[in-house]
Amino acid sequence: MRTPKDELLLEAMDHALSARTLATVQTLARLYRMLDVERVTEDENYAVFATALSRRLEGATGALHPYRASDVDGGAPQIDLFRQLMKHLPLASAADAVANTLLAGFLRGHAEATLLDVGIGQGRQECNLLRALARAGALPRHLTVVGVDPSGASLCEARCALMGVAQEVGLSLAFEAVESPVEDVDAATWARWRGVRRPLVVNAAFALHHVAEGASREGEARDRVLGRLASLEPVGVVLCEPNVDHHRAPARERLVNAWHHFSRVFRLLDTLEVPGGERRAMKRFFGREVEDIVGTVNEAERCERHETATSWWERLERAGFTPRGGMDAVCPPGMHPAVGLRAEEGTVGITFRDDVLVAVLAAVPKEAA
Repeated sequence: MRTPKDELLLEAMDHALSARTLATVQTLARLYRMLDVERVTEDENYAVFATALSRRLEGATGALHPYRASDVDGGAPQIDLFRQLMKHLPLASAADAVANTLLAGFLRGHAEATLLDVGIGQGRQECNLLRALARAGALPRHLTVVGVDPSGASLCEARCALMGVAQEVGLSLAFEAVESPVEDVDAATWARWRGVRRPLVVNAAFALHHVAEGASREGEARDRVLGRLASLEPVGVVLCEPNVDHHRAPARERLVNAWHHFSRVFRLLDTLEVPGGERRAMKRFFGREVEDIVGTVNEAERCERHETATSWWERLERAGFTPRGGMDAVCPPGMHPAVGLRAEEGTVGITFRDDVLVAVLAAVPKEAA
């Protein structure tokens, strides 16, 4: 059931989409007057979305209010906010645990293997994977990790972290860094990857929704990437993605989808026993995503193009993959009580109050199923 604040958000978006700048400003002002972000936790959530809507007008009117994330957090780098998120948010830790359980299943029992990690970041998830394999006595004798990431600094951190853990657990490990968005990796590199040590396992955690929108004679960029991954003949692919449509949905529908998704994420954050400053920092991380999703006028400039699990499965199946079986048996220990797991064909959903907010997908080649 919509509240008066919900109605004002939608009204402001309708005015913005119709280029009614003054009406948008007036509607947002009415909403701001209803908010008390210092005393009412939910009002901070409305302020995040109001901020995003005001961004659509900045070319004409400038900043409209004092809540903008980039102004109030001192310009904290998004990666620092992400680290706070990974430290505290059970959606993220549960997705990691489920994904690593699946990756371990693909890697265990092999003398050597290769892990191709798209969007490896600083290698935090992969370090946890190596430790979990070591505890289970399932480490290969040699593992090659191919880390793909646009950030050279992150790749350096990942290399150091993984080499340290490899020494800690007694693993022979080789690390190859590829500093590039995965959609821009050149043909020679893709060809070279066909010769990596087998089996090959692919991991992409919260990375593929950043793949650029562009299309060519080879098809849409995301389909091209998945097709190229399939051409490498991996034994398994694991994806983690938010379960919401911020990719194809029109702007007004995208606002509704974003409110449904992020308001639930914010409610989960509000249940956690963490210091208020750290909770606000995590909301600022998501606030910047909301600004991108809701506040970006030029569609070509949007980055946070999430898709539902159903949409990702359509892409995976076009690429030649099929769901891995036995997902109902994937139940890592130590799950936070605020979140649950919902297993479906090829997917484990991470839920909060029965809503699947994050999906972990596990795919295998159709011919191997």
